Amino acid sequence: MASLGLCAAGPLAPSILHAAPAPAACARIAHSDQSSAQGQTVLEHITVTAGSGGGVLKATRQTFAGAAPDASLDLADAASVLLLAAFTGYHNAACSAWLETEGKAAQAALASGHSLDMSWSGASIQHKSLHIGIDTAHLALKNGSPDANATLSFSGVTVSGVTAPTLMPSSANASFTLPQSELASLMAATAGKATSLPAVHVTIHSLTARRDTIELSGNGHATLTGETGSTSAGGHLEIHDISALIDHARQENQMKVAAALIIARMVSHSTSDGNAWDTTWAGGVLTVNGVPLPLK
Repeated sequence: MASLGLCAAGPLAPSILHAAPAPAACARIAHSDQSSAQGQTVLEHITVTAGSGGGVLKATRQTFAGAAPDASLDLADAASVLLLAAFTGYHNAACSAWLETEGKAAQAALASGHSLDMSWSGASIQHKSLHIGIDTAHLALKNGSPDANATLSFSGVTVSGVTAPTLMPSSANASFTLPQSELASLMAATAGKATSLPAVHVTIHSLTARRDTIELSGNGHATLTGETGSTSAGGHLEIHDISALIDHARQENQMKVAAALIIARMVSHSTSDGNAWDTTWAGGVLTVNGVPLPLK
């Protein structure tokens, strides 16, 4: 959702971070080998089995840097649970308190001037009929008090077992900031199940997703809650080669999506490299240049 990375600014004193293993009801996590060198924890052949039928994540290798040795393993495991949840929509109340604790440990590391860097390679995610392959994924978080500066990337993404796999990007990159004080809430909401959803405010400086000749890029802002239907966002969006995207939608028999893209093209602003829009997402409805699109 591969390599997910967090860079260390230096070793942390064990007192800065306090972490704990994942509750069994949240996830069962195994590694074939673990090693540490120069502030980096390296895990081999990771398997994360989510509780309550939440799916399985496997990865050839995972790295984590930026935390004290006695906390790195548990923070790395928390990141793997979050990666699995982000791609499957997995929510389990048994994860909530644990992930919030891990998030507070991450916040403490950032507040101390350290950076976190995490990566996976050779990852696969299986949930019912859904199968996702990820060559590499990487996440870096740097202290920018009061905000955390983040970069996220995925490459070599393949998807099967969904309605329209050719509409999914094969690579993506994002640069964004979020308040450091909201990181723990976001982690708990991503894979946990809270009685009240948090509101995590993210500023997206750049976002790029690609598949073949199709490229989507944009910037803007979002309020994340862990649930797609209650998440909102707005900003500027551009698509290069929207005609190819429409063709993919037709080939996948996604006629509503194709119709929405045709309407979007009609109301777009032409650029030298494609089509551009001002967009909002709220209440599960995408509005483009003031026109709501029929995605459902």
